[in-house]
Amino acid sequence: MNRKRQITIREIAAKVGVSIGTVDRVLHNRGRVSPETREKIEALVKKFGYRPNPLARHLKLKKEYQFFILSPYRHEDSGYWGLVFNGIQRAAEELSPFGIHIFFKEFDRYSRESFWKTAHSISLEDCDGLLLAPIIPSEMLHWLNELPSNIPYVFFDATLPDMSPITEIGQDPYNGGFLAGKLLCLFALRERGTYCVIAPHSEDYHIKRRIEGFLAFWANLEGYRTEVRTCSDMDHQETREGFLNSLLQEIPNPKGIFVANSSVHSVAEILNRDNSFHIPIIGYDLVPENERLLREGLIDVLISQRPAYQGYQAVYQLYRHVVLQQVIEKKIPIPIHFYFKENLIQEYSPDLEYKETMFAFND
Repeated sequence: MNRKRQITIREIAAKVGVSIGTVDRVLHNRGRVSPETREKIEALVKKFGYRPNPLARHLKLKKEYQFFILSPYRHEDSGYWGLVFNGIQRAAEELSPFGIHIFFKEFDRYSRESFWKTAHSISLEDCDGLLLAPIIPSEMLHWLNELPSNIPYVFFDATLPDMSPITEIGQDPYNGGFLAGKLLCLFALRERGTYCVIAPHSEDYHIKRRIEGFLAFWANLEGYRTEVRTCSDMDHQETREGFLNSLLQEIPNPKGIFVANSSVHSVAEILNRDNSFHIPIIGYDLVPENERLLREGLIDVLISQRPAYQGYQAVYQLYRHVVLQQVIEKKIPIPIHFYFKENLIQEYSPDLEYKETMFAFND
């Protein structure tokens, strides 16, 4: 089917025999134009169709935009946030010629004081949009409820119920947890016994949903038990070693362990390095330490959330909404990808995260 080509503002001006400025005044209903000329221009628009090109208009006006990212320190959660930042930085470099400026605002995810200090450092008067990782949910909800209603924001990595981001970019956490349970059952050869989920940052909504999905898989299976254990700080050696020692005292022979975030390497290193038997262990994301232990066989499976891709998408979706004034999807799902030792390439490249990231902007 042939699609009727829309007429341009230059073509309208040529057909009517007036200047581009005159056509612009009619299209935007400003300034004085004779009724006869206005009628001719409006007739052409009705016949051929016309839609302003927001990108061209933006370039003509040379407007600058400031986007702020509010996220944990990039080294936290075993470097997971650094992968997100890589994607954001890449998008920022690509959009810099179009007047887009990204400002990184990082906080300590273990400190509510740090969150508030960082959040309040954002100049909302100069803010055209926000990129938010909605963790520490109670504090984030409080801050968002104080946010001026005219500032658009994007959620990436996770979401919060009953909020109104322009879009949410992330994986289905419930399905991720459910599939983690199914894979553990297979790796343990369906052996009956106790399966454990370790929940770092259990107050985060997406971590709760992963746990719910994991428990749902086992709910109707006879002869299987599940235990949920919370460790608030897996990043610090003394805390996690004490936690894991207590875990093995309570559950001496776990049949499988699911770590509900990217800190899985800190569990696998201790439990599978020197033990006489291997415990199947599943966690999230190809941060460097996880990749190393996956290759060594100490981690069995990693669920990839494509964090660099999420960061990249977040910037572009905000750009499309704010600058190009395009309608964007309310949710952008991230597929659930699995990495095994056998399907890792010889040398993992972060550039793999950017597959399928190109956008076609229709003017």
